[in-house]
Amino acid sequence: MRIDELQFPEKVINVLKNDGIDELNPPQKLAVKAGLLEGKNLVVASPTASGKTLIAELAFIKHFLRNGKTVYLVPLKALASEKYNEFKEKYEKIGMRVGLSIGDLDGSDPWLGNYDLIIVSNEKMDSLLRHDARWIKYVTLVVCDEIHILNDASRGPTLEIVLTRLRETTNSQILALSATIKNSDDIAKWLDAKLVQSDYRPIKLYRGVSYPDEEQYIVDLEHKKIKLNTESELIEDTLRKNKQALIFVSTRRSAEAAAEKLNIAEFLGSEDKQKLIALSDSIENALSSPTKQCRRLARIVKNGVAFHHAGLVARQRKLIEDGFRNGTIKFITATPTLAFGLNLPAWRVLIRDAKRYDSTYGSNYIPVLEIHQMMGRAGRPKYDTEGEAIILAKSKNDAESMKERYIDGEPEPIYSKLSMESALRMHTLALIATEATKSKNQLKEFFSKTFFAYQYENIDDVTKKLEKILQELRDYKFIKIGQDEFISDDFMPAFNLTEDIKLNATKIGKRVAELYLDPVSAHNLIMSFRQMKDMDYLLVLNECAELFPMLNAKKADDFLETEIIRHGIKNIPDVWDYEYDDFMARFKTSLMFYEWMAESGEDKILDKYGIAPGELYSKINNAEWVLYAASELAVLLNKKDIANNFNRLRLRIKNGVKEELLKLIMIKGIGRVRARLLFRNGIKTPSDIKGVPIETLEKLLGPKMAKNVKEAIDENLEEKMRRAKHR
Repeated sequence: MRIDELQFPEKVINVLKNDGIDELNPPQKLAVKAGLLEGKNLVVASPTASGKTLIAELAFIKHFLRNGKTVYLVPLKALASEKYNEFKEKYEKIGMRVGLSIGDLDGSDPWLGNYDLIIVSNEKMDSLLRHDARWIKYVTLVVCDEIHILNDASRGPTLEIVLTRLRETTNSQILALSATIKNSDDIAKWLDAKLVQSDYRPIKLYRGVSYPDEEQYIVDLEHKKIKLNTESELIEDTLRKNKQALIFVSTRRSAEAAAEKLNIAEFLGSEDKQKLIALSDSIENALSSPTKQCRRLARIVKNGVAFHHAGLVARQRKLIEDGFRNGTIKFITATPTLAFGLNLPAWRVLIRDAKRYDSTYGSNYIPVLEIHQMMGRAGRPKYDTEGEAIILAKSKNDAESMKERYIDGEPEPIYSKLSMESALRMHTLALIATEATKSKNQLKEFFSKTFFAYQYENIDDVTKKLEKILQELRDYKFIKIGQDEFISDDFMPAFNLTEDIKLNATKIGKRVAELYLDPVSAHNLIMSFRQMKDMDYLLVLNECAELFPMLNAKKADDFLETEIIRHGIKNIPDVWDYEYDDFMARFKTSLMFYEWMAESGEDKILDKYGIAPGELYSKINNAEWVLYAASELAVLLNKKDIANNFNRLRLRIKNGVKEELLKLIMIKGIGRVRARLLFRNGIKTPSDIKGVPIETLEKLLGPKMAKNVKEAIDENLEEKMRRAKHR
């Protein structure tokens, strides 16, 4: 089927053809024949790089031409940004307004009502539903990318609730895109959709296992055998063919060590080396003060190699990803998270670790679906006609086991994780707070429409947990059950009673739901609404689920006992109590934040606490959000002095400064390092800068920054004068 046959306007056909699309491939044809353009619900299950994104594009183009509105759900913020940039560049040419919403979780973003295609993370969509965004009722198409995320314990329940709510609140066509999974028909039946299933892949993927045999590595790539002496020869072979490769390992430390050992300098041309020097410099200076990790990564990048994991800051990850896409970086060693979502294909994929360590179960095989996702990165559309994905086994027996499991085996079926109590508690409060369910029977009816109910054919397990959760929410004063806010603990009406029991959120309960907090976290915060020391507030903060996981407190961390005494911490569990280890982990995490606020640098935090900058900033973002939520709740409960404490702590954690610098860091362009430099030179407030000669500022900050700071101060003073005039 040719693009011209789709009966789109010429301007749309031209956009598609300019992207190299003249004819639909097999899964795309199947989707069109199944009613994609007639508004039918579809679940498309096909391999990576099989053209699923174009199926989504055809659907939202059709809705755009009919003045419809599309919500495009993705599991990761990075993937949302990637899709936004891609679609915006392509489709603004035909007048399509493309919007992106992945940030602030406390708003309805009414401006999104002006957009035709809205790309959102699953969590952001959940937040928009909680804020009753008015424009949602006008949505005509919901695209769910990576719907197999339903199987993920941390992210799956949110996606399941979001899809259930969107089906309830809109009359949308549903298009779900999935990797090849064993029970994709279950998802299709749940969504009342047709299943489009295909094993087509435009780039032939050869999958195999490499193993040592009589001093040779034999790779059986599904009837294409190659012999290479060592793993390093696989790498050299990739370079001789002028190709790129991804190497997957199980841990961050392994990713860094593997990248450091790769020496491919002899394969790089002078032009490559010049580009790598510039890229290396950008990576090293991604932070205001480079850390050991920054310098290590920059040094490695000069050799055409990079490591990639969650410990890197976002700017460094993007620089590496872009460098790999444009061919500057030849190899990336990465943890498995790189395999999900982002479009980073390579000619060859090497999987060094097929097992990973779990603190509960020890070393276990990585699920088949994850390995297949890694393998799916091999083969670059528009560049290659084939790709190779090779698991590196340690022995022939090991190779046979790997082949049986990962080459010949099928991906595991996915199962709903909605029955987890923490997920149920959070989403139950949101359903009541938004009046999506106004009674117990309505609550039960809602959950009967979830994927969990479809898979298990009843919700008895969920119903029992809901009873407990409703009582818990009532005890927290977040909801009212029936006519009264409080009901005796001896009487909790069951779902099977003839009389339906009304459910209402209290004012504070509604705000907790809007703030996207776990109700237990919110309750713990509210119980701390009294004057305390900063360390005590930090301990409460790190009791919140939003900050998990905590840093692991090790036996070698002998400084913790000393710090406990120094901070006067009381009510510590006995060393033989189960809670002792949890407390020490929470205290270590709190101490890390405390030292960050005392202006310790990223390097010191990394050395002392083992937390890399990327992970540090992720925790800072989470802490900032929870502290903002705490201040909002405190204001609602008329405890403004406590709200001020949380706001002060939030600004200190966000900027990593002592309290004396808070006024200075509010100036645009002034961070913790420059603020401290100004303070040491007697410049302690923005008004002080007004009276400082520009020459003095230039010596401290440099000419460009000094000018910017002066202008920012002048603009700020003018704004204050305007406000005063209008009062």
